[in-house]
Amino acid sequence: MFALVFFAFSCEKKSTSVKVAAYNVEFSKNATAAEIGEALKSHNFDVVCFSEAPGGNWTQQVGSVMGLDHVVLGKYSTAGHKDKYKTIASRIPLYGYEEVLMGDTLHSATSVKIKINDTEMVIYSVHFPFAPKGHPQVFVDNVTHKIQTLVSHLKQRQQNELSIVAGDFNFVPTNTYLENPYHNMFVDIGLDVSWKELELDCTKRNTYNALRPEDNGSGNVIDHIMYNTAKMKALEGNIFEMEKHLSDHKLVWALLELR
Repeated sequence: MFALVFFAFSCEKKSTSVKVAAYNVEFSKNATAAEIGEALKSHNFDVVCFSEAPGGNWTQQVGSVMGLDHVVLGKYSTAGHKDKYKTIASRIPLYGYEEVLMGDTLHSATSVKIKINDTEMVIYSVHFPFAPKGHPQVFVDNVTHKIQTLVSHLKQRQQNELSIVAGDFNFVPTNTYLENPYHNMFVDIGLDVSWKELELDCTKRNTYNALRPEDNGSGNVIDHIMYNTAKMKALEGNIFEMEKHLSDHKLVWALLELR
């Protein structure tokens, strides 16, 4: 007698997703690393890009509370200020660290690679300069040059790279009332903010200034997560609201999935 045994194999494709957050912590002025970690840990982020993070072991401390044991501290503090580093904490191993200069060491993108289900992603933690109204044109031109420098870096890599850019962009994205040339630079190379796919109306929210309740709904959404929309999609995401905010910025997050 021979027994026939049949094996059923699932053809269902395993999804590849990553939950990314970005948080300008204002050099931890209003809360300790442990307090920030406690406030965020239940949300199970895979990767958090911090800006204006203190140097030293601050990111290791906040990461240990959140269960994010892999950490990279950027080399250059933004604008040369004290304790305004771009750092990354992750539950996924990090490799391929690079500091991408935006013309000089005053502004850069801290870049690392992660791999999920054999898919490599490149995470950029950013903190852009900004040009307030009334500044001389030479100042505006300098900001434009720096942003364009990073955009050019990303453009050269979009054919082969799965880029996720997260942090304090210091600009409000193009919307019904505003055409933003900096945002459009990214759109032109295939990257866009998660808010568009999530249908979040940025004109009725704010990520700055979180410590002034009267600014709620001001339209100052200047913290973003960008990705190549032809390669990834945003399934979920939002601006993280707290009863008592721990920084002058609000954390933003997005759950991104490979298309």
